[in-house]
Amino acid sequence: MALLPHSARTASVLPAVHPPRPRLRAEFEVPAQRSSVGVARHLLAEWLHRWRCPQGVVDTAQLVMSEFVTNAVIHTVSDRISCLLQHGERRLRIEVRDQGTGALGLAAHSADVDATNGRGLQLVDALAESWGDVPVAHERGRLVWAELRLDDA
Repeated sequence: MALLPHSARTASVLPAVHPPRPRLRAEFEVPAQRSSVGVARHLLAEWLHRWRCPQGVVDTAQLVMSEFVTNAVIHTVSDRISCLLQHGERRLRIEVRDQGTGALGLAAHSADVDATNGRGLQLVDALAESWGDVPVAHERGRLVWAELRLDDA
């Protein structure tokens, strides 16, 4: 069964599920602990600055990375979290892979007005052109991904 992106704004599903070959690519891993959220954000920013991405894209990508890594740390039993950045001609793809188990099909849920958390995926949904999650092939875990337009900055 194919999983579709979660964004209602996605005009074309196939490029998000099967992205074109990236021009630039970077991978890194962080331990699955709370302090790794900032480390992942910092590493992402280093790569995007090296690739001369506009600051608006860097800021949005850092927010998305923070949300994905935070969720992997808090909601999964993982030792390591793998991150992949793919800079294409028009899009930046962010992938975060954990080692956890659980139901697929993440969705942005409304948080109570007084809640101090629970809005992260709503932000991802609002900022990303498309996003979703898929099982990791041949091992346990989930891969959560988002695509950002590079020309929106």
